[in-house]
Amino acid sequence: MSRQILVIKRDNLFKEKVFDGFIEEQQQDFIKNILEKYEYQERNDELERNSSFQQIIPYVWIVNPETKKIFAYRRAIGKQNYSETRLMNKWSCGVGGHIDKDTEEKSTDPIIAAMMREMKEEVLMENYPMPKIVGYINDDSDEVGKVHFGVVALAETKHNVEKGDSEMAHGQFYSINELEEIFLNPENKIESWTKVSWPYVKDYVSRLEL
Repeated sequence: MSRQILVIKRDNLFKEKVFDGFIEEQQQDFIKNILEKYEYQERNDELERNSSFQQIIPYVWIVNPETKKIFAYRRAIGKQNYSETRLMNKWSCGVGGHIDKDTEEKSTDPIIAAMMREMKEEVLMENYPMPKIVGYINDDSDEVGKVHFGVVALAETKHNVEKGDSEMAHGQFYSINELEEIFLNPENKIESWTKVSWPYVKDYVSRLEL
């Protein structure tokens, strides 16, 4: 059977409150809209081109509150490593992916359930912390963003984190200054969702007590 993923009609999601870029979660309760109106559809080429449906994507930043560092990784190059080839070889700070019917259908909160599953699939760490939703991403600037809606969360850990799957070429914790250098280097391709949510995360980490 084909893969079924969680989606919502664009009109049911935004309800005339469309935004561009990143907004904080207290500005609009999109979680309520999603949980009330979501459905599962087959992931195929038609769905990837249909912007009247938004595919909901959990996007978890992992931060260490003690060192004030953020986990970042560069995506692998080979197409064989990917279900989403449009993102390959880009730098990213978000761990996440589609919400699958096979694994999340029976959960009362499929969004949080998918966040926990994706962390366990994509990174290796001693304990997997519960993510806290902090905002949302709507980015229509590229073909990927037009059909996806990001639910951004932060997961705090004091333990080491390493890459855990083949989509990551390399991953580790970086300081704010180190990440700024990576983002400003013209030779690096940065994932658009990382760029639009970075100002919020940077401010959050900067305000953490050492």
